[in-house]
Amino acid sequence: MSEETTQATGSQEVATAAPAAPVGFFDSLPDDLRAEPSLRNFTDPVSLAKSYVHAQRMIGADKIPLPGKSATDDEWRQVYKRLGAPEDPKAYQFESKAMQEADLESFRNAAFEAGLNSKQANRIAQFLESTVTQSMTEREQGLEAVRLEGEQELRREWGQAFDQQVQLAHKAAVTFLGNTELLDTVELADGRLLGDHPAIVKMFANLAKEIGEDKLLGDASELVMTPTEAQSKISEITRQGTPYWDKFHPEHRAYVDEALRLREYM
Repeated sequence: MSEETTQATGSQEVATAAPAAPVGFFDSLPDDLRAEPSLRNFTDPVSLAKSYVHAQRMIGADKIPLPGKSATDDEWRQVYKRLGAPEDPKAYQFESKAMQEADLESFRNAAFEAGLNSKQANRIAQFLESTVTQSMTEREQGLEAVRLEGEQELRREWGQAFDQQVQLAHKAAVTFLGNTELLDTVELADGRLLGDHPAIVKMFANLAKEIGEDKLLGDASELVMTPTEAQSKISEITRQGTPYWDKFHPEHRAYVDEALRLREYM
């Protein structure tokens, strides 16, 4: 009997000593605060304290109220000024090596209308400068490639006579046009100048032949043959029945030597 009483008492003591279930931070608040939706985001006193400190610091901050949907441009202008926008577009200070002054003026006005501060405007100006510079570089590289392609075409056709033929074409252009301003200023659809197009250069080179190449270069100048002209001469020298094929003919050696000389222009 006493043993049973002791066991029962021991069980009661164990039950009394068991810890109670923990109460959550939100559940520990009074009923009126637990009904506050803004407090539901906090799970412990530390997070609530941090939020409170942050709110206290913001009370003294210089806040900028945003205008409503029906706000006027002047009302927005006041906001832009508070955010650092200048009073006048001319206050934006930036220079450009790639953009013309007229373009910079237009950008200043656009930046002012958008309400950009100087830092924002400068960042965009730097981006535009980089974009324009890259575009100009790529365009110049493309134009140079097209110009070189045309030059190579003429070099293949004229061979050793290239420099002389270009000189003749230039002199013929001056003779017919009075100067080369038209050729040096008119830009074609592909971007190269009129005077750089191989068809135009060949046209004036052919006109030089009509005028007389010796008149343009002077009587003392020796004309350099083009590969086409050299081939024509070789065909004439080596045709059947000429001394070129008769080794006993007294002019045979002269014909062979001339054919070999002409082949140097090929």
